[in-house]
Amino acid sequence: MGYVPAVLPLPVDSIVPDIVATLAERRSAVIVAPPGSGKTTRVPPALVESCGKVVVLQPRRVAARLAAKRIADERGWRLGGPVGYATRFERKTSRETTLEFVTEGLLLRRLQSDPFLDGVGAVILDEIHERSLDGDLVLALLREVQRDVRDDLRVVAMSATLDPGPVAQFLDAAVFEAAGRTFPVDLRFLPRESERWIEEQAASAVRRMLADEPEGHVLVFLPTVRSIERTRADLEGSDLGDVDVLPLHGSLPAREQDRALDPSARRKVVLATNIAETSVTLEGARVVIDSGMALVPRFDAGSGVTTLERQRIARDAADQRAGRAGRTGPGVCLRLWTEAEDRLLAGSTVPEVRRADLGPTALQLRVWGVEPEAFGWFERPPPGALERADHLLRLLGAVDDGGVTELGRAMVSVPAHPRLARVLLEGAARGVEASAATAAALVEGRDIVGRDWRPGPDEDDLSCRLRLVAESELGRAGRGVRRSALGEVRKVRDQLLRVVDRGERLAVDSSLVTDAAPPLVAALVAGYPDRVALRRGKSERYLLASGSGAKLGRDSAARGEELVLALRLEGSGEPWIRLAVALQQDWLRTEERDGVGFDPQREAVVARRVVTFGELVLEEHPSRSKADPLEVAAKLAEAASDRVEALVSLDADANSMLGRVATLRAVGEDLPDLSDLRVLLPSLCAGRRSFAELRKASVADAVRETLTWKQRQRLDDLAPERMQLPSGSTTRIQYQRDGSPPVLAARIQQLFGMRETPRVAGGKVALLVHLLAPNGRPAQVTQDLGSFWTNTWSEVRKDLRGRYPKHHWPEDPTDAVATDRAKRRR
Repeated sequence: MGYVPAVLPLPVDSIVPDIVATLAERRSAVIVAPPGSGKTTRVPPALVESCGKVVVLQPRRVAARLAAKRIADERGWRLGGPVGYATRFERKTSRETTLEFVTEGLLLRRLQSDPFLDGVGAVILDEIHERSLDGDLVLALLREVQRDVRDDLRVVAMSATLDPGPVAQFLDAAVFEAAGRTFPVDLRFLPRESERWIEEQAASAVRRMLADEPEGHVLVFLPTVRSIERTRADLEGSDLGDVDVLPLHGSLPAREQDRALDPSARRKVVLATNIAETSVTLEGARVVIDSGMALVPRFDAGSGVTTLERQRIARDAADQRAGRAGRTGPGVCLRLWTEAEDRLLAGSTVPEVRRADLGPTALQLRVWGVEPEAFGWFERPPPGALERADHLLRLLGAVDDGGVTELGRAMVSVPAHPRLARVLLEGAARGVEASAATAAALVEGRDIVGRDWRPGPDEDDLSCRLRLVAESELGRAGRGVRRSALGEVRKVRDQLLRVVDRGERLAVDSSLVTDAAPPLVAALVAGYPDRVALRRGKSERYLLASGSGAKLGRDSAARGEELVLALRLEGSGEPWIRLAVALQQDWLRTEERDGVGFDPQREAVVARRVVTFGELVLEEHPSRSKADPLEVAAKLAEAASDRVEALVSLDADANSMLGRVATLRAVGEDLPDLSDLRVLLPSLCAGRRSFAELRKASVADAVRETLTWKQRQRLDDLAPERMQLPSGSTTRIQYQRDGSPPVLAARIQQLFGMRETPRVAGGKVALLVHLLAPNGRPAQVTQDLGSFWTNTWSEVRKDLRGRYPKHHWPEDPTDAVATDRAKRRR
């Protein structure tokens, strides 16, 4: 039986038969169709008949559930029957399900347990343009499965805004394009007023558009859940008439999401995050108000922290949002920015692989059986990203020199970041899985307390929040607690508990903590060993075991604690500690060793015995053991690195040597870049232990020690320190550290007979000649000595004869005898 469109015809229906026919011959296809064309609801059912079971990948849980529900409604099927969905913590499928919508993380775990995808005939990757990290990973894994073991597996990529070329080339796929609906969308711009909060301006725009546009629902795009709550509070304080104001975001219960999107005779204003950009339809939406902002996760490699940043959306996202207004009729999109700003939007959203923490992905690949560096990425990660991911996995015990550990395989089965998975598994092993799951939910979700909240006595940030969660379960949630965030924490906690196998108890890892550590603290340290933090002096700044720094939040209950565990960090650079656990040193399994340290008072490196945890020095005492000279030199170099210019003596010899190297580098000689004197610190600090000794060190000698024997030979041959003058004496060539022409300064009488400008660097660099008058000041400066004698000397000679009549000033200096004497002989 051929393809029969369901209910209302949609634009994509015209190309569906061609797609089905092509996939009978080819293994892959890329479909580009605008919003509203029907690709999400029409292509998957059409492939079931020809391919068997079809799995559709959706980037968001809301979209997976609603797409399945919409197909079921269109075709009169039972949801959970022929069509169903499965998300991170929710499943509605059965044995008869042949069309299943799933999220990315779920499909990744399915690939781990069933790499051949037995029984699946086709996988469709919807909204592939979003370029999420898990989406990229699934795409590459499917291509590997298809190429190596399942040549009958069909892979289809779909998008509204995708450039199909790169994906089609990667999959060796046929490309199909469908026209969209012809309903126009009127783009309007409303410049954002800088003194007003975005929520206040969005509420003002809603009131304006409700008055200007009398028909249709209004869809408002806002960056965060908090901005939705603020805008909703603003609107509910207005007289909007017969209008419902409803939120829409991923943390809402399903019934509230459905309420926002279900058909309604009453006019609605739906306040949504970017989950409404794709694969989610608000029937009857005629107005879109776009804040132009989104909350984007970004990994800071320096601090090792992923933060959520508000940032301007790209062109593809703006077009997707505007398209929501033209699904069922002509619409209006009001953009809260100017036309000039609109022209400056980036063309597409930055792929997550360029800005994400690759720890979870690297673990997935290792369990899959491939080294991340050797994997066939759709787009390779930036340099250094995989090395950082490997370091984290080793720190957590997920991998070692032998590959993935038993613990790592258990971690990958938990639908959470490896850090949180480690906390959950360690908590289960120590019998505190419930509190470990609650702590993990508190770290992962929004903070449950407001700014006016205060902790109880003897509580830190975590212990008081655990108390608040427990009290809320008894119906005693107090003031200052965000009830919506509290509900999310309880929901995530319960979901995490369901996925941890309580029957399995892995061996407890005691390499980080002692028996004195409370079980929950031990579980948290296992997941965040690099976040143990030591207070710096009496400030609220802390040094982390990873070596980076952080600041304790002003409202933290852990203020004043010497040692904390920084569970949640926010911000880049030197981040804020927003959730801390007070620690005691005897809870940590520390290391005691002899070493060296820099004493700022003595300005010298001293031997000491230190107690460490990671990069933290928890205690130190004087030591009588003999320090390693190399370690002493390294510590002195570290202390001097930020003040080397002030410490070393840049005398004439030093400047000459540095200038000689710079001159030869400028003409391509293979010599090191010494413009930053820190390069010389290893040589300068060798055999020294204090700043006083460093001040006496010879920079010129350090340069020679830094160069190889061959480089020193080239330096002496091509950039000599001194040059012999026609008079018979020698003078120092003044080389410049910035690589500009070296200077030869000599009295004019010493240069008589020198017809051409002297050169160095094998003739490549002409010296800048300073011809000095008897008073020692330049009478002329030139890089063309021959031209000076021929064209300029006569004028200079007249001046010099008048000022110095007793000196010898020949008419033809090129034929005169050079002399070191200032005056002529009698």
